[in-house]
Amino acid sequence: MSSNASITIFWDRRAEVRSSPPPLGSLYIDAAGMGDGTHLAMMFGSEMPLPEQVAIADRVLAGVQRWRDGIVESADRQRTAEVELAEARAELARLKGESDEGANQ
Repeated sequence: MSSNASITIFWDRRAEVRSSPPPLGSLYIDAAGMGDGTHLAMMFGSEMPLPEQVAIADRVLAGVQRWRDGIVESADRQRTAEVELAEARAELARLKGESDEGANQ
């Protein structure tokens, strides 16, 4: 059984994920919090062997981990840039202060 669909949902701070075990192993993702909007339900068909379910779950987990790692990397770069900017502003203020002191002497 196969189906093709594409849906775009924007994440909300209340996003939730739930799951249920076999025999109908399912993964529910609600980007706006359960019961508060459109959600994605992914389920295994009852004919799918458990080893194949595990392999698929491992691929999903690896993809989500890569996605998360990319977000963390971007946040670290942004944080580093903000720190460097604050340090540069402090250094400029220090130099301006020294320059102003020299001009007043």
